[in-house]
Amino acid sequence: MILRSATLHNPAGSIGGACLVMTGLSLIILIFVRRWICDTRDERRALADTQRQAQAEQTRFLALQAAQVNEMGRLTQERKAERARNAAILKAEREKIRAEFENTRAKELSEAFQTGAEMERAGVFKKRQQPVRGNLLTFPKKQAAAPEAERSREHGVVGP
Repeated sequence: MILRSATLHNPAGSIGGACLVMTGLSLIILIFVRRWICDTRDERRALADTQRQAQAEQTRFLALQAAQVNEMGRLTQERKAERARNAAILKAEREKIRAEFENTRAKELSEAFQTGAEMERAGVFKKRQQPVRGNLLTFPKKQAAAPEAERSREHGVVGP
């Protein structure tokens, strides 16, 4: 249209055609700019990848947390079972030691009784009879008189 108007010497047609071309080019440029600015496909793709990774991480975290809870429960059960086993072993050993103690005690009592019986037979526990004293009078022994200590008169102290 611009060329035809220029050959026919029609300036209005040339200007109108130029404006129409510039408007079309401006529209095409604006469409490309808008598409370039508003095109978020790459960002959406990156966001979707990041969200998938976060979801996988969260799933893995929850699985690990569940495994940890299960492991703690298992360890608690094992500790309870170990305590029960230890209590049973301790009770059995305590009964064994008590029976051994009672056996040893009975043996010691038997030996003590036997020793006491042998000592009784030997006459160890019989009272010894004092020889009969006559009707003689006994006088207390005379003790030598103890010399009296001199009284101390130093520094104003008086002794006994």
